[in-house]
Amino acid sequence: MPGWFAPRKRASRTVLVGGLTVLALGLSGCSTFAPLLGTQPVQQNVSVSTPTPTPTPELVFDSVFTDMGSIHPTLTIGPELELELDMWTEQKTHEWYTEGEKLFSFVINVYDGSVPADAPFDTKRHVYMSNISVTATTTTTSGASVSPFVLDTDPLLVTLDPEALRSDKGLLITSPKGGFQLESNEIGDVSSDTYGVTLDFAMTISTESVAGGGQYTTQIVHVPVPVAIFPTT
Repeated sequence: MPGWFAPRKRASRTVLVGGLTVLALGLSGCSTFAPLLGTQPVQQNVSVSTPTPTPTPELVFDSVFTDMGSIHPTLTIGPELELELDMWTEQKTHEWYTEGEKLFSFVINVYDGSVPADAPFDTKRHVYMSNISVTATTTTTSGASVSPFVLDTDPLLVTLDPEALRSDKGLLITSPKGGFQLESNEIGDVSSDTYGVTLDFAMTISTESVAGGGQYTTQIVHVPVPVAIFPTT
């Protein structure tokens, strides 16, 4: 799970494919080079069997999760101002079944890209969150839909940070001094024909127009997160 407000490092893997260059020599006077080259082998047709790939089950629901159950969607909320939602599950994505535990945790941060990451915090625009709601909506083969999980609260009441910075506009979420984290949120059992659930993260945020200017704009932003659900075995 991600730690408090530490920037994530995304690893990348570079694969270097080496090429084999064959140098063709123009030969003249074959009898001169015959002892060096030896007798040339007779080419034969060899039948090579191609292994059949193991079929991979297809997701019938457009889940955004990786196999390990973590995502990091971002949303632009102002000029060079990005809101990032880090969400992870307690199980791998393909272990979210219609019955059984379906737990998720998340962190919300805002990054001000108008100044360097190591710039003094006072030079960054402050963003506050006064309400957080998360609503789960199911997708089923029958077409019926329910909401097996609903959260609607003041983030100051449920934040895990005992020293969270706050104002009359809510909880500070500008990185690196601000942020919001909530762990082990549980989605209950859903009907047997459920094959997907969409989590809608809705946040009421107040964004500072200019760092230190004290002028704020309030808006409600949404981040949808679709998750595939599999039949209970």
